[in-house]
Amino acid sequence: MTSLLSGRFFQRIIAGNSFNKYKEVFDQAGYAIMLIDNTTNRFIKTNRAAAELFGYSQDELQKMTPLDLSTEPEEAAHVLGSKTIEQAVRPARRKDGKIITVKVQTRFLDRYHISLINDVTEEYRIRRALEMNEERLREAQRIGHFGWWEYRPETDRYIGSEEIARIYMDEPSTLSLSYQENISYTHPEDRSFLISSMEDAIEHKKESYSMHYRIITPAGKVKAIAVNSNAKYDENGRLLYRYGTCQDITETQKIMDDLITARRQAEESDRLKTTFLANFSHEIRTPLNAMMGFVNILTSMKTTKEEKTEMVKLIEINSQRLLRLINDMIDMSRIESNNMEIKYTNVEINGFVTSMASSIVYEQEVAGKKSLVMTPVIDKTKHNVFQYIDELRLSQIFSNLISNAIKFTEEGEIKYGYRIARNENRYAVTYFVSDTGQGISSDRLGDIFKPFVQYWNEDVPKVQGAGLGLAICKRLAELMKGRIWVESIPGKGSSFLFSFNTPMMIE
Repeated sequence: MTSLLSGRFFQRIIAGNSFNKYKEVFDQAGYAIMLIDNTTNRFIKTNRAAAELFGYSQDELQKMTPLDLSTEPEEAAHVLGSKTIEQAVRPARRKDGKIITVKVQTRFLDRYHISLINDVTEEYRIRRALEMNEERLREAQRIGHFGWWEYRPETDRYIGSEEIARIYMDEPSTLSLSYQENISYTHPEDRSFLISSMEDAIEHKKESYSMHYRIITPAGKVKAIAVNSNAKYDENGRLLYRYGTCQDITETQKIMDDLITARRQAEESDRLKTTFLANFSHEIRTPLNAMMGFVNILTSMKTTKEEKTEMVKLIEINSQRLLRLINDMIDMSRIESNNMEIKYTNVEINGFVTSMASSIVYEQEVAGKKSLVMTPVIDKTKHNVFQYIDELRLSQIFSNLISNAIKFTEEGEIKYGYRIARNENRYAVTYFVSDTGQGISSDRLGDIFKPFVQYWNEDVPKVQGAGLGLAICKRLAELMKGRIWVESIPGKGSSFLFSFNTPMMIE
């Protein structure tokens, strides 16, 4: 009997010692432990860490429920009622009103449940800051059209960010390319440059280098990219890996190209204007000096009647030349400032072409080329052909082109007029002025419609004029919804053709 009692006594002592150890662990634990009654949801027991975490005393906590600590009581009540959630991260409110983030691990038993709670406020603050930084980095890459990449020689593959995949694939994804696949994306004209640049960097153990070249995406888009590369080598000079950034500079390159083109055009315009001013001053002085000389001769007492008649004629010719030069300048200025007015009417073309004969004879006389054969070309069916167009500007284009043809044709024939073509029940009129002059070399065809440009070579002597006639013809054609072009064979002649995309009819 004594032996039995002694056994039970020692069991109670051992049990008491175990309980004291668990109690000590419960109280001294570094994380909050809270026992909650399943029926009342009140805290049965909380440890010191729980009291420090929430800022309440242990006695105060035993009068509270988890709902009193939650910033979302309805959600907390749902969790307590469901008795299924074992782990969650949620916000909680301390006694001082500060909101903290806690990680709760819960185990439900028959009469109570126990929760282990860790303060993860700082952890989640850092995690959120990292997420925000990563999101900002992704947004910065998207806005700046650049991404990061890395190449490992042991795998022979490039990997990269979403944005670099968007650059290469036109859509965000993960980039994984072999060395040869990367080369295949490169524009054929730039591949040798890319390969030689990378081989040179590896050969000379360059730690960093930059390249600009073009790629072609699977959709066929051509993009200009700027690649910045850094390389790491081991102590034996063996490449460990390369890494860097890649930026889509297509739009930037386009702007730069446009600026370069604009600068060149401005420089060319300045050069042409300087040349024009020199020529213009000469062109103005020439007829003025002639007229002043003829006036002096006219006032001379020794001038015969026949000489006076000739002088008056020469004064008229030079005054017309001066007037045309001034009119060209005014017209060019009005066109460039968008002040040229177009007045559309239905023009009967056959009558219009026929009416030009008298002015053409005058042009021949002024140029001293009466031997040239001038041939008008109109519709042979004798129909009335109408087109909705500005008759004055049409006359101006013809006048400039015929005047040029006379200037540059020493002998032969000049044809002027129009041709009609029918296409899918629609009629189209093409006007033309053709000559049998010296023609224009192919390398100059693109320049002759520019302002202040005059064409001549060893076989074609320089003629009078400011170089505005063809430029005005081009601008007028465009203003009237049309275009003008030239076909020429050196030594055989030229044909200037123009048409307008305006209504026409045949009666």
